[in-house]
Amino acid sequence: MVDAKGSCPDDSKLDSLIKMVKEMQQHCSCTGNCCGCHKKEPIAFYAAVTKHTTITGSQTIVYDKIYTNLGQAYDSSNGKFRAPVNGLYYFACTQISASGKLHVILMKNNSNLGKGYSVEGGETGSVIGTVQLEEGDVVTVQHNPSTGSQQLHGAEYSTFTGYLITQL
Repeated sequence: MVDAKGSCPDDSKLDSLIKMVKEMQQHCSCTGNCCGCHKKEPIAFYAAVTKHTTITGSQTIVYDKIYTNLGQAYDSSNGKFRAPVNGLYYFACTQISASGKLHVILMKNNSNLGKGYSVEGGETGSVIGTVQLEEGDVVTVQHNPSTGSQQLHGAEYSTFTGYLITQL
């Protein structure tokens, strides 16, 4: 109810509400509606192998030269990408054999996601896929253990990339 002066008896509550809205606006970097509009950090990496490498067993290939690592989810010391959030991710790896045949497997935790193969030295093999990951899932490129010792071409010709398409 408004009195004759035009003021509301609960002006202090309205003032508190206005103050709270202004504080919320200061904490929001967006323009417009702030509910859920905060930008999420991008997650993307691109790395390459720098040295010719003999790979055996189910050895994880370590892509030691990082070009991009937004979100720091790829570890160039062990070749593992660890999903920082639940989401739909894209991965691609391309390998060149240094001599003879080369067989690789794109892995999610301990599961095979796809295989890549190159026929002779200097030939290229690749694996590309879109995968749903839970936070903490690990994606790697490994040597196919059933194929014996093989040579991976370095010199930044063998690469591994991935990125978050959308968070789920």
